[in-house]
Formats: sequence, C-alpha cells, structure tokens
Amino acid sequence: MVTIKDIARDVGVSPSTVSRALSGSPLISDETGKRVRMAAQRLGYERNELARALVKGSSEAIGLIIPDITNTFFADIARGVGEVADAAGYGVILCNTNGSIDREASYIRLLRRKQVDGLILATATLNDPSTRSLSQTETPFILVSRICQDVDTSYVIGDDRAGARLAVEHLIGLGHRSIGFIGGPANVQSSRDRRATYRRVLRQHGLSADAAWVCYADFTQTAGREAGRRMLSLENRPTAIFAANDVTALGVLEAADELGLSVPEDLSLVGYDDISYASLPRIQLTTVSQPTFEMGRLATEWLLSVLSSGDTIPLYRVLEPHLVVRSTTTHPGTDD
Repeated sequence: MVTIKDIARDVGVSPSTVSRALSGSPLISDETGKRVRMAAQRLGYERNELARALVKGSSEAIGLIIPDITNTFFADIARGVGEVADAAGYGVILCNTNGSIDREASYIRLLRRKQVDGLILATATLNDPSTRSLSQTETPFILVSRICQDVDTSYVIGDDRAGARLAVEHLIGLGHRSIGFIGGPANVQSSRDRRATYRRVLRQHGLSADAAWVCYADFTQTAGREAGRRMLSLENRPTAIFAANDVTALGVLEAADELGLSVPEDLSLVGYDDISYASLPRIQLTTVSQPTFEMGRLATEWLLSVLSSGDTIPLYRVLEPHLVVRSTTTHPGTDD
C-alpha cells in the first residue's frame, strides 16, 4: 500500500508537506501541490478515510439501512438520500437487512465502528431493540417510512391511515362489499395502521370482513402469492383485495392467474406504494402512491442540518399519499 512517505520520497519533500498538499492547505504552493497530487495519482495512493475522519472529526459519510433491496420503494428512498448527500459532499453506505432484526443490529454496530456521521433507518419495528439502543448513543439518526413506538425520535413517514382509507373507499365506491386485506408484518406500524383503517372504513360503511379474508404476511411477492392463493380458493372468496404494498399485490396477481381468475373482471386489486412496476403496461396496478423520493430527501436534509449545526430539534413529518387508479379495479359482478 502506497503511503504518504512514499509520495514524499518520490517528490522530494517532507511527509507533512505531502499531507498538507493532499488536504488542500493554503500553506502549500500551487506548484508543489500539483507535483504531490500527480505523484499520488501515478503511485496509486488512496487516503485512509478512517484516519482522516479521526483527524477531521467527520467521515463525511452517512449510513442508510433498508429491509429489502429488491423492493423499488426503498430504492426510491435511497435515491432521495443519495441526491441530497452527494450535493453536500457526503457519501452513503447502504446496508440491506432482508428483514432481519439481528442483521439490522449488526449493521448499526458496523456503521458506528466505521464512524459514519449519522444514520437513516427504514427498518424500524414497533418495539425495535436496535433503535432503542441507538437512541442511547450520540450518533444522530432519523427513521424513514416506519416508526418505533419505544423511541421518541425524528421520522419522515407517509400517512398510512389516509392512504388505506383511499384504497378501501375506492373499492367500496365501485360497489364491492366483499373486500379482503393482505397486510405486512404485524410488528411494523405501517402494516398495523393500514389494517386498522381497512376495518374502520368497512364498519363506517356498514360492512364486515370474513376472518379468512384478512391476514398479516411479509411485504414480499411470495407472501402475497401464498396468501392470495388461500383467500381466492375459498368458496366464499372476496371480490376485491387491498394489499398492503405493491410487491404483495404482484403476488396476488400471480395467484389469481394460477386459479384462472381475471383481474379486474373476477377480482379487483389495490396495492400500496406505486413502485415502478405498478405502471408497467401488463400490470397497470391501481395503488396508493407515496412520495418516497421526498421521504429520503427530507430525512437526509434534516440529518445533514443536525451534523452541520448541532441543532437537534426533532422532525416529525407525515407526507400525504394519493390514489392512482389504473386497470386492476372495476365494478364487481352481479353475483356480489
């Protein structure tokens, strides 16, 4: 590995001069600085960022932890994070937990050892031990898309109650009276809020749901396919399903196809998030759209403001969703 001493020998200056030149010190002449930088590039020198962070007191990097890298919902959040961070001269270290609480804890420990300046978490659960532990440290962090009941900390989320109401009232407005719900994990606040609102809206319209039409699952296509297959195989199956995210809804579409059911003629389907796949010509999923890029942007702006000013005024931001009606919902058949 090439060191500052190697560059100093090559250029014929002291190691301290090389260090100052690479840091852009005004004490170094333009000519010497240019010679040092050219030698560093020619020799393949790479800075020790950890040592530099110790000196500067900043790594100029933040950590972003997400639960599912295959879900483009989180990719859009990451895009918002990245654009703001890059404009401010910060790098982003992305970690994917695959929904594992243990892996989340491991990544938080790793990122803190790497001395990232702050963290953005899209992985929080209702009683998240990692979030609780992190709140006892000096590392600034913010939650995005999810909250933790145990910790009073900053967050940027969507209004899941408003979004679920849009979805269910859309189906009721079309004339559906037999509406199922496939949720996400029971320990995720957004999943609970969407399920609770689904039940509340049904009651407000004088409707109820068969117990077999309601379930928690994972926010995955496989879980949606399995839950959809069970629900749609019932003799008294629902004529419409509200899936708690678009990836789950894609699984329901698979199940309907396997069972010979046409969407929307035999089954109306609403998803949640409006991921990029939802608008594909062969899918055209009716869904509740969330401002995911904005979530990432706002969370990062708050975190960077804390890092630059030391101001720790918390941010509690709830963003409004909207309904996007496409081709997977229509009026029910006459036998509903």
